[in-house]
Amino acid sequence: MTIAFPLLRLPYLVLMPILEQMEFMERISLSILSKRARMFLKLLKMKCKYINLILNDDRLEMTVVFENSEELNVNILMIGYQVVDLRYGHDHISKWPCTLSPLDYVLPIMDVTHCKSIKQFIVFEIPQRDIFLAKLPKILEKLPEIDEVIVDEVIADNTYYISSSDSPLFKVLSIVLPVSSAVTISYHVLKPEDFQEIFKGNFDAVTLTKYWDISYFFDMPNDDMKFALNDLIMTNVRSLELQGPAFTLEDLNLYFKLWMKKKCNPRLEYLVIAIRRWAKSDILNPLLKGLKAVQIPIETKREFRVLGNIKQFTSEVEDEMLNWEFDITRDDGKQATIRIGTHGTVCFYVWPEFAKDTTHIKPNQSSLMRKCSRLSSFYNSCIKHFK
Repeated sequence: MTIAFPLLRLPYLVLMPILEQMEFMERISLSILSKRARMFLKLLKMKCKYINLILNDDRLEMTVVFENSEELNVNILMIGYQVVDLRYGHDHISKWPCTLSPLDYVLPIMDVTHCKSIKQFIVFEIPQRDIFLAKLPKILEKLPEIDEVIVDEVIADNTYYISSSDSPLFKVLSIVLPVSSAVTISYHVLKPEDFQEIFKGNFDAVTLTKYWDISYFFDMPNDDMKFALNDLIMTNVRSLELQGPAFTLEDLNLYFKLWMKKKCNPRLEYLVIAIRRWAKSDILNPLLKGLKAVQIPIETKREFRVLGNIKQFTSEVEDEMLNWEFDITRDDGKQATIRIGTHGTVCFYVWPEFAKDTTHIKPNQSSLMRKCSRLSSFYNSCIKHFK
């Protein structure tokens, strides 16, 4: 008859050296079995860089990335008795049946690796079995904070306005979005009114993707993103990227004017709209009309920080380059920059502090001509005086 060894009843000075000598996979296995074990294992400082979760049909996949670039991969098959597959380097534990819920594996591992939030929760494929769909809300409702929710392009390629309040995808998003800071999702996945609710959410970042040639592969209408100007005015996010011509140039111009009057989203730091028109001078007039924009040489090196990170000019279009850059200033001194790419991508940056340094600023042509006119008048008056 085998007698269990009371490992966790050992004195602290004896227990800790034993835990230190354990293999990594043994520590992970022990952390899942006992809260008391996790308390001691956390002292070993097995800190990770980040954790990603993937919902892939009837599986929940977990990737734990450590400072040494090693990865712990956990694959949980959630049908009947859960089957868990763990891999770390050459170590492998598979076919570990247990009646624990999937998050009873995820949360202990997050605890002992000192991870407070999930970096990315990726919805790769929505489960199709009714028996699992019934369990899904209970599985996901215990999720901790999520840095970003991503709806994978596989769903986007196979879904066109199918999401409703009763759809599996909508139910998943209704659970994970309230605990998320950011969301990246395709325009084809939800209806416009659903996106309106997302825009008004308290997110740090919302990215709406759009694939140019998706209609050719799935016989879908080739509709571009279409939103009303009021949808942009009512946004509450800090960073909004729309990879499609969701608004006209005139709408953007009116939005910039409302920003200058402090009549729109005060949290906004960054806005990207892909107009998808070749950047010619004819788009400048409707975009900058009445803004008193000051042109900046594109060679001028300036750092734009978005959500605390340096943000370069970015575009979904390959080889798109920055073509124009303009500054606009509110009456209270708050400054923003409008950048326009060669393929019509418009980026709008709001500076975090009042702009005081005006060096290297090149006025646009109309301002330059006005200054030259005043200088010419002053010169002529001086000449006339000396005569």
